[in-house]
Amino acid sequence: MEESKEKVTMSEEKGKISVIVPVYQAEKYLAKALDSVISQDYENWELFLLVRKSSDQSEKIVRDYEKKYNSIHMIERGENKAGEARNQGLEKAQGEYVLFLDSDDYLPDASVMQRYVRMAEQTDADIVVANYARLWNGKMLPAVSHASFSRYHRDSQEFQFRGFFSAGTLSYVWGKLYRRSFLEKNQIRFAKYDYAEDKFFNMQCYLCRAKYIFLSRIGYIYRKNETSISSRYRANSSECWIAMARDLKEWMSDHEIQMESCEELVWYLIFFATFFDAKMEYEEHKKKLRFIWKTLRLYGKDEFARECLCRLAADKKIWKLQDKKWVVMTKGFCIGMKLKLYLLLSIGIRSLIRRRIDEKLSDTGLREV
Repeated sequence: MEESKEKVTMSEEKGKISVIVPVYQAEKYLAKALDSVISQDYENWELFLLVRKSSDQSEKIVRDYEKKYNSIHMIERGENKAGEARNQGLEKAQGEYVLFLDSDDYLPDASVMQRYVRMAEQTDADIVVANYARLWNGKMLPAVSHASFSRYHRDSQEFQFRGFFSAGTLSYVWGKLYRRSFLEKNQIRFAKYDYAEDKFFNMQCYLCRAKYIFLSRIGYIYRKNETSISSRYRANSSECWIAMARDLKEWMSDHEIQMESCEELVWYLIFFATFFDAKMEYEEHKKKLRFIWKTLRLYGKDEFARECLCRLAADKKIWKLQDKKWVVMTKGFCIGMKLKLYLLLSIGIRSLIRRRIDEKLSDTGLREV
């Protein structure tokens, strides 16, 4: 049944969820995202739509919803990127909790918010993490469950590696409920990166000792959108990844984080970035091997990136990881980078891509089944 603008909603901060949605070129999926919030059984929410000028009807859709619902607010974000837009939303937020939603995704059922808040209240968690499903070309496909890492102690190498990298669920701001007082207390905001700013944001949360609680049910539908920023090729993306890793190490030092227990996060960030960029360059340039080689050489020539890879090559704690495939691949790759065996590594990466092993090992799995 359609909700009217006159529908009474609770307005007090206690228990309220501030939903933050960056909007840009989103007319195709935006209504689905907004309707998934409006249809929630849980009514104590406010919705901030951070709108960047688009060539489509995104702004009109937002204005129509804003006129119809008192709890929906449009904010012009100028040319700000998604991370900066989310910061604008955080400044406006009045809720006890924050939920980030991408404009091409949606909440799967009407009880999602209720489940989030109930669990947060019962456990006093700073971050509630749900499982998610992925929508690919109209097919609903599974994603790696957070059970692959959530059963381990939060300070373990297994939790860090799987949570932020091999499973990757902890890297994304979507599919989670954040306690706003935790973000405010630790002054956590999105940094100004061209992309992947949510990974840095979530690593800060982790390093600030966030208390996690995990929901087994699906709480988010991630739409695999080939036109989205995360799927788009970016030249010189290594600059972003290396800057992020540098900034993370500096931030850890400034906040007196115990480096011996967490600096692998910086090393793994460079390791995965190197492979990710090599794959992107290979696919962008008609699957030519030399573009993998050029990417590996680029990372190998950067003093900071090379140091990270060499440190990871010598790291003994990686042997504690239970999935020995990752141990062998990580060690082998980092030793190869240390020895500058770029051509041999390039052939190996090409083989992984051709066999789609990289997709099978990723958080979202094969693109189709």
